Order: sequence, then C-alpha cells, then structure tokens
Amino acid sequence: MTARRVVIQYCPVPAGLDRYVSVLFYCEIDMDEGERLHDVLSPDWATFRFHYGAGVEGVMRSGSSINGCRFSVAGPRSQEVRFSLGRTRQWGFRLTPLGWAALIGVPADRYADVLADGDEDDAFAAFRPLYDVIGQGDSPGEQLDLFTAFLEAMPLRPVAHEALILGICDALADPEVRSATDLASHAKAHSRTVERVCRAAFGFSPKLLLRRQRFLRSIDQFTLEPARKWIGAIDAAYHDQAQFVRDFRAFMGMTPRQYGQLDKPLTGPLLRERARHARLKR
Repeated sequence: MTARRVVIQYCPVPAGLDRYVSVLFYCEIDMDEGERLHDVLSPDWATFRFHYGAGVEGVMRSGSSINGCRFSVAGPRSQEVRFSLGRTRQWGFRLTPLGWAALIGVPADRYADVLADGDEDDAFAAFRPLYDVIGQGDSPGEQLDLFTAFLEAMPLRPVAHEALILGICDALADPEVRSATDLASHAKAHSRTVERVCRAAFGFSPKLLLRRQRFLRSIDQFTLEPARKWIGAIDAAYHDQAQFVRDFRAFMGMTPRQYGQLDKPLTGPLLRERARHARLKR
C-alpha cells in the first residue's frame, strides 16, 4: 500500500547530548484509515520510537517481534527489520554505544537483534514518560524542545570504559581497520577487553561489528551516489562482489537485486533524509 504522504525530518542534536544520541527524528505518515504500508529497515544501532496513531508491527529473522505498541525499542541490529505502519506520527532517537552504556542498565548484547515493547520491558522504564511529555507540545517545534529537554535531563550511569568505547567508535569509522586485531591496536586495549566492551556497549563481537560496518558503509555510499549502482558503492574492504553479496544476504536476508526491487515507501524517504543529513555534516 502506498502512503499519500511520508515526511521524515532529522533534527539537530544539542551539543553534549550528541555523545549519547546520534540522531533525533520526526516521521509523519498519511494514509487512509485501516491501510498499512510495509517496508524493511537495515541494521543499525539501538533506536527508540514513540508512535502517535496506528501501532507498529515488526519482526526479525531472530524471531523477535512487536505488535501494536506505542513505544517501540529496536536493540543494536545485525539483521533487517520487516515492519508495517498505518497512519501515524513518530518521534524517535538513535543511541550511540556510549549512550547505551550511560542510559541503559543492561549489556547491549542482551538486546542484540531484539525488538521490545518499551511499555512492557522494565529496562526502558525511564523513557516511558517521554510519550506523554512529547504529546504536550502543540507543534513539532514545541515537541522537539520537550523531547530534547527530557533527554538532556536524564541521569547518566557511570561508564567504566568510556574512553575505550569512544576509541572503538573511532576505529569502526576508519575503513583501514579491517580485523579485530587492528581494532584492538587502534583502540589501544587488550583484545579480550575490547571483546567484552564491544558486547556490553555495542551488542556484538568486534569481528561482527567490523563486517557490519563494512556493509553499512556500502549502503551509505549507494544512498549518497545511487547513480554508481551497487558495483560502484561496494566498500574497498571487500575482496570482491561475491563477498559483498554474501554479506548482503547475511545482514538483509536477501540479495542486493531483491532489495532493489522492493517497494520502499518509508525507507526510501528515510535514506534520502539520511543522505541529506550526512552531506550537511561533511
């Protein structure tokens, strides 16, 4: 089903909060009553969404699913999420790995490739008031102000390995870091410590994080320059196109060709907004 209108807006994250939250976003979907659109999200960091309107339905290959919740949480992901939405407005944010460590009281690997109802799972109880707080705003601008003020006021847990988490983030952003040994060397820490911190704050092993990052760089490059097609977007860390296709299947459950043939009523505008946001940050 095609929506009559889809609006997605990435909003500025205040300085200081950007250590913990990488993206704040607003989404509006206009459809006829009872109609729903269907789409697929790619792997990402933990993302929290507040739904005002039709409830979200989502499922992952891991078997995790949500159905009809107004406050949804997707943990750090190495798999696609298949979802459906009806007429709704959403506010949401994406946590950085440091944000997970400082704001959530459980290791990230417990929620790796997991979808959760935030109103039911006590790990996210501190965020539940946000639904009503945002709803007090009369306009998107007022709602954004209330949203960011709430997040900025949240108490932060002490993070024992804060410098190492930030060092791992830097290493993952470096396309020359291609192995777990490289990552530990770049982060200047013992490999076993890096392994433990990666699972606790990032959700996955260093090896899987590097594979995922290589794949996501290719997705981002394709989004920024779609005219180059997939062959021109493949990250330099891949040995060949066949290796990229294997990773695409592992992370998206389909081939690049199959993905390209999908209708993307929500992720199409989302990827265009992400590309616009990336260009502005350059």
